[in-house]
Amino acid sequence: MKKIVSIIFILCLSQAIFSQNKNDSTSTQKNYRLDEVVVTGSRIPVQREMIPVPISIVNRETIEQSEETNLLPVLMKHVPNLFVTSRGIAGYGVSGGAAGGINLRGFSGGAGRVLILIDGHPQYATIYGHPVADAYIASEAQQVEVSRGAASILYGSNAMGGAINIITRKALEDGNRLSARLMGGSYGTQRYSLTDSYRNGQFSGVASANYERTDGHRTNSGFESLSGFTKLGYEFAEEWKVTGNVNIAKSHSNNPGTASRPMLDGKANVLRGMSGLSVENKYDKTSGAANFFYNWGDHKINDGYFAGGTPRPYLFKSTDYMGGVNIYQSVNLFQGNTITGGFDAKIYGGNAYRDPQTEIYADHIKLHEVAGYLFAQQALGPLMLNAGIRLENHKLYGRKWIPQGGFSLKATEQTHLKFSVSKGFRTPNLRELYMYASANEDLLPESSLSYDFTVSQGLFDNRLMAELTLFYIKGDNIVEVVQVGGHPQNRNAGKFANKGVEVSLNYQILNNLALHSNYSYLHMDKLITGSPRNKFYAGLTYHPGKFSFNAGAQVIGKLYLATENTPQASSYTLVDARVSYQAYKWLGLFVKGDNLLARRYETMLGYPMPRATFMAGALLNL
Repeated sequence: MKKIVSIIFILCLSQAIFSQNKNDSTSTQKNYRLDEVVVTGSRIPVQREMIPVPISIVNRETIEQSEETNLLPVLMKHVPNLFVTSRGIAGYGVSGGAAGGINLRGFSGGAGRVLILIDGHPQYATIYGHPVADAYIASEAQQVEVSRGAASILYGSNAMGGAINIITRKALEDGNRLSARLMGGSYGTQRYSLTDSYRNGQFSGVASANYERTDGHRTNSGFESLSGFTKLGYEFAEEWKVTGNVNIAKSHSNNPGTASRPMLDGKANVLRGMSGLSVENKYDKTSGAANFFYNWGDHKINDGYFAGGTPRPYLFKSTDYMGGVNIYQSVNLFQGNTITGGFDAKIYGGNAYRDPQTEIYADHIKLHEVAGYLFAQQALGPLMLNAGIRLENHKLYGRKWIPQGGFSLKATEQTHLKFSVSKGFRTPNLRELYMYASANEDLLPESSLSYDFTVSQGLFDNRLMAELTLFYIKGDNIVEVVQVGGHPQNRNAGKFANKGVEVSLNYQILNNLALHSNYSYLHMDKLITGSPRNKFYAGLTYHPGKFSFNAGAQVIGKLYLATENTPQASSYTLVDARVSYQAYKWLGLFVKGDNLLARRYETMLGYPMPRATFMAGALLNL
């Protein structure tokens, strides 16, 4: 916290200096605010400050400047208390030794307690209940909204620790816009991206394709991925429009094993498909949508073997699917009032086997759930009250009530206060219920209760925006593996209580100079791997003419790599930088470097990350 106070002091001092030396650039000064519009907390577009649950926004410009193929490295820098494990320069993989573990406030996405959505549709491997990190592509995202708190009232199971909603690209300008990004660098890494957007009258469309490959910084750590995205929309009238999209992501990853025990043939081939169809309406007093979605996956995995061992005789194969619909409608009954009612239904399942005759782990299991919810907002002058309830009905567990309540208060023109109490839950996944020796069909849903208090403050004509969040979370009925009669079994045996602090600072120092930073502190009474106690990021962006400079530093403190027996923690600092030059209107050149201090560090025990890496490339706007 002393570092944060020091940063605020420096920013205030710099503001005083700049205010004494205003130049011509101030004549075009913008009014910088944190009144971005979000949909994640309410289904309908609402100013972020009016949603009681704290929400982080990562916009298209930030995503583009990262030069990343995958979204997760970008989100980890810009969202407090969000951490993603890695094992190499690119690619996360699945199965044993996989990276891409998403942890938010001590909730593990690998266990399915943090929900990934694309345009509000849940996206995860239903057999195991966890996200597939290699399927979330940066070029497909217009904006990402991260709810840092239970979001089960709107999204149901798996959102007990939060929700990451990826809002897909849309054609914003008339005409055709074609762009291509080509880059290459350390360890034979190559990244190519092609995006085309088109808008003409009532019709719009976006299509993109991405290819990425690397040899990896260790033996047998190569990665290759190919992905595509198409989104088409048509406005039948001013009040009605239809949108459809399809996403395909195929990856091939290698697990090199730990540094002390290298692995051979640890390979995974993953195919993920996602599709959606949305019919939206928008009138003066009411708006809503009917959304249909279907996701599927096909995984072929060689779990590999160690030196002196025997190659696996069979691959592990699994398929999964999830289809459903969510329908909602909001009504403004009178001034300052909004009531949103919705209905969700989904069906999911899959199969898994190694030897199709003798090693069948899941044989076309199928489950379903339906839910209805009501969410109300009422403005009373500067005070906005929020309350909602969800009734969930699962095939195995019957009915469950999920409440949420809170308020937001505009204390002054530049000061907002927010408070929320949110209940979350997670339904046991198919693996926990039916697969392997620890399976237990008598498991009950997990539950959580989140308390959040947020203060946001604008300073210096809103050039500096600061936000502070205090949170406390309790979890109950957590599924853990315990020994029963000398054998492992999944049981609802766990409880936890997490609390912490989250701070965000965004300072527009000059029209072409900006600072973005965030800090989070997390106290866990029950330690889990992949969630650091302290996490800090500061990034500076400077645009002098045709040049653009970006530099950032990330400080990780007490990241637990192992928690059993003797806990092992790691702390490190990473520095990155990017320089770009707009040579012509149609041609931009850039070079970037990561871990410029060449630090030794790990985010997974035994998997050392690469030292300094460099990439260079070009952006073509045709």
